[in-house]
Amino acid sequence: MLSVEGLGTRAFRDLGCYVSEGSCTAITGPSGSGKTTLLNAIAGTVPYTGTIRFAGKSINGLPPWRRPCRYLNQRLYLFPYLTVAGNLGLAQYAAGLPGSKSAQMAMLEEMGIAHLAHCYPRQISGGEQQRAALARAMVSHPRLLLLDEPFSSLDWDIRRHLWTVVKNLRQHDVTILLVTHEPLEVEALADTQWAFGEDGLREQQI
Repeated sequence: MLSVEGLGTRAFRDLGCYVSEGSCTAITGPSGSGKTTLLNAIAGTVPYTGTIRFAGKSINGLPPWRRPCRYLNQRLYLFPYLTVAGNLGLAQYAAGLPGSKSAQMAMLEEMGIAHLAHCYPRQISGGEQQRAALARAMVSHPRLLLLDEPFSSLDWDIRRHLWTVVKNLRQHDVTILLVTHEPLEVEALADTQWAFGEDGLREQQI
């Protein structure tokens, strides 16, 4: 599904890995080891050498907005002057999809926040904003979801609820790459774990 071959950035050199379709792969390692840089390279937001392939095709020449992935981290980047539904509508527009209100509501319903569709980000809690950001990422039907510690600032009850939400996303056949420092998150979500260390990126037993 996703293959990384001879990837080089300012953070690492000659990195390679393969991620199976529909799986959740956790990326772990110490701060500064290159976890976020790997996601940014896949998303196309940092320069790199080497080849990134998705479904057998190189995506090297594609700008970020045309890559088959969506990126979510602690910085939610919800547009503050758009409602929750408006944020989803903008994501549909950016992906070249029709602005389907029924699709927006269905995704918000799946996240358990359909009742917040007409609220603005400042009017809802941090956990609700995270669910809105997940809904916005998913409403454009990405095949690959890049998660960079998106839940680390939330309390444990909200985290565990969002873990369930992420696990349920698997029914959409979405492939997930998850950067995390939290072993419980790896245990709850991941099928495979790749860890950065002195010898590069290596698969580890969960």
